[in-house]
Amino acid sequence: MNAEKYLEEKARLSQALNGQETLDSAVTAITDVLKKYNLNLMPGTAFDVMCFTLETMHLGNYDLKAKMLKECGL
Repeated sequence: MNAEKYLEEKARLSQALNGQETLDSAVTAITDVLKKYNLNLMPGTAFDVMCFTLETMHLGNYDLKAKMLKECGL
């Protein structure tokens, strides 16, 4: 990623998260977790774990929606 692309992405994410402070906080929290599990030393594995985590969260949301629909008789 070049510097221009980095700055564009930073501005986009800052706007999406309603401010630079929120983005900085999110980056710090995620960085701390990556360091806790030494994933900062394994960028490929870190990327895979992050993708797996997002997929797990998404599937959890899907399961919750399916359960709610079932309970409503839909």
